[in-house]
Amino acid sequence: MTLETKEDLETDNVDVVCDLLDKLVLKQLHLMEEKMVCELNIESCINNGSIHLAKSRYIMGQSSVSTARLPMESSPEFSALTTCETTEEDDVQQLKVVENNNKSKVNPIRWFGVLVPQNLHKAQSIFQNTINVVVECVNVQLQLFENMRNIDALKKYVCLAKS
Repeated sequence: MTLETKEDLETDNVDVVCDLLDKLVLKQLHLMEEKMVCELNIESCINNGSIHLAKSRYIMGQSSVSTARLPMESSPEFSALTTCETTEEDDVQQLKVVENNNKSKVNPIRWFGVLVPQNLHKAQSIFQNTINVVVECVNVQLQLFENMRNIDALKKYVCLAKS
């Protein structure tokens, strides 16, 4: 192999890495946009759920829907209705929402009485949906971190190849 051929190969490798870097930066921009959309969805869900809670409080009265009805440290323990577990997809850790099938689960809506307004049920379903949106946002954030690690590794390779 001549010196020119070796330099040509190194230049070709750097060009390929630079193309890959361009693609990763574009992917990063798309992921950032996706994360912003997720965060806006979270904000919208929380606002909608809060409005339904306020309507429920208006219908049932101030004392019926308040923090005084929430469980305290001395309350009996119960299992969460929804949990998250970590899975690995494409060498990236992701979170996944898992419904709890435990027999001892407690429906939190019962803390406010047996006959509760539809707005309270609506608020509950909105907040349950918000959990899915939050997990989606976290997964996008994890992809952003992984993409940044890949970009940093390729930048170091290019710097070493050029020196």
